[in-house]
Amino acid sequence: MYNTETIEQIRQESTGILERLADREISGFKIKDLDFDNGVSLRGTPLVGHALKGVLAFLRVRTGFVDFAQKMTPEDWTTVSRKIKATEGETAMYAKIVKNDLGQPEITEVYPQNRNKKNPDDASYRQYLDWITEALLQSENAYTLKSFDFDAKHETMGITLLNNDRKVDVFGTDLDVWKMGDRFVFNGLRFDYAPFFERLICSNGNTATEYGFGAGINQAKFNNKKIQGIIERSLVHGQETLPEILAQSVQHLQNYNVSIHEFYTFRKFFESRNENGRYDSLIERYFSDRPFYSAYGEDVARKSYKWKSTADSGINAYDFFNGLTYLASHPDKIKTEKKDRTDLQIAASSLLFKKQLDMEDIASPVKISYPRLEIMH
Repeated sequence: MYNTETIEQIRQESTGILERLADREISGFKIKDLDFDNGVSLRGTPLVGHALKGVLAFLRVRTGFVDFAQKMTPEDWTTVSRKIKATEGETAMYAKIVKNDLGQPEITEVYPQNRNKKNPDDASYRQYLDWITEALLQSENAYTLKSFDFDAKHETMGITLLNNDRKVDVFGTDLDVWKMGDRFVFNGLRFDYAPFFERLICSNGNTATEYGFGAGINQAKFNNKKIQGIIERSLVHGQETLPEILAQSVQHLQNYNVSIHEFYTFRKFFESRNENGRYDSLIERYFSDRPFYSAYGEDVARKSYKWKSTADSGINAYDFFNGLTYLASHPDKIKTEKKDRTDLQIAASSLLFKKQLDMEDIASPVKISYPRLEIMH
């Protein structure tokens, strides 16, 4: 029987996490059930963070709306809050209830319900794990567990599996072989699936959202039956077109350089996350733009989008892509935050599967001697 060892690893990795999540609860409610007397709460449980912002945005009131209670008489505040609730009173939503550091319950996320659904959409962490392990038991492919992540802040599990029986020789030379896989990210109110690819020669990995499936509880197509079907289809049957798409995309990148605009897109990826200068050395080492200043003799960073997207960086697109996935896949050598690594793997795939690179449709520089036009007076 295939994958018994991998299944056992998943169970071991998830046991402690499931115990920590045992006191989480998903509860249905209607907008009219909310209480605005002291902040926003549901049956005595306060809404905080994303949940509070989400409800206020849904009600189309400002985030500082609850502060008005301190400036109004109780009677006026009751009248205002009732009118606001009345407009969307019957709207049904889900609330995720957790316990804070003091052991007190609070609502951290809210999602709209779709009452027209014929199938339930209330899958739990354990159900997701059961569907994945059941699909692995059915699969005729041998999988290994590449990673099992848990984002405590968002209470999200991430499982990446590598298919040892599906490899892609992108150039047909046995020198650049990629292994295929699957990545699942979920919590009680979210499910995302995307194919995963790893370049064997250097263990560089990337997640391809372009050819995957993403869903949220508020989308009409999201339900337990749909999710279970996606898991089975990916692990048991696989996606037959992906090997060819991957090979074509790699060959495509090898034929072109990235533009300076494309280069800066990924430099800015780290600049936007450079809190307290933690990525200063990484940016200096891997994303230095000094060669551009020397070559063009201009302040390249201040040039327009049009100029940057038509300016050649001199860096081959496939080499650049491999550099990005290296940064995203080797935390032992490149110190980056876990979430940043995952985001970079996804961002790198946007370059890999880009239908047309910036330098792909640029007129070659030529010397033209255009005949003088005769102008009639």
